[in-house]
Amino acid sequence: MKKTLKRIFNIFVDVVIVLILIVSLLIVILSLSSEASGVPQIFGVAPLNVQSNSMEDTLKVNDLIFSEVTNDSSYEYKEGDIVSFYQVINGEEKINTHRIVEVIEDKTTNVTYYRTQGDNKKTNPAPDDKLQTSATILAKYTGNKIGGIGAFFGFIRTQLGFFLVILLPMILFFIYQAIRVIMNIIAYNKEKAAEAAAEAVANSELTEEQKKKAIEEYLAQQKIKEESENSVQTPAESYASEAVKESENKKD
Repeated sequence: MKKTLKRIFNIFVDVVIVLILIVSLLIVILSLSSEASGVPQIFGVAPLNVQSNSMEDTLKVNDLIFSEVTNDSSYEYKEGDIVSFYQVINGEEKINTHRIVEVIEDKTTNVTYYRTQGDNKKTNPAPDDKLQTSATILAKYTGNKIGGIGAFFGFIRTQLGFFLVILLPMILFFIYQAIRVIMNIIAYNKEKAAEAAAEAVANSELTEEQKKKAIEEYLAQQKIKEESENSVQTPAESYASEAVKESENKKD
């Protein structure tokens, strides 16, 4: 039963580590793609965290939405599309997601402008002041989302979140694996020592009772020696050692 529980625990730890490695790889890919295209993406899909209630009830705070990366000056949007673009909010440039409420075509410059507005008319009673173009829009919402995990997704992309969620578990895992290796080595050495003692005593001319007693004393002394790290040889060790020497002399 104990071995089964230990095996289950080891499998669980291995699965968790694999998941952590996958998440860390995704974070690295998102970070690199964000620097290259201005929006974090994986295979053309941008997972974005909704940080305000301007799009309620369509999108809620902390929703993780999946958008198609479309930051292409030739891409054409239509009224009703939900798009993401950079906007200065409280003095900080952030990715904002609003709906296109009007398409404006400038015949003079041959440029199409898009007027955006949040679905929540209480917080966004009027359209956004700045018009967007195909060059400024980063991505278009695909209609797929996961509610409630956007905040966590955003947190693990911070330095503190990456350390707590990715690096710290990895460090603990390597420490755990090192302890497992050491314990296996100790167990292996104990087993070999017991086999050597049993073989040595079995080959000597001692009685069965003496052989059994010598093995028990030797193993008990080995345990004391490991705990106290005392290098002084005990009578039990001498007894077993003499038996080994006597056995070797007989073989010679």
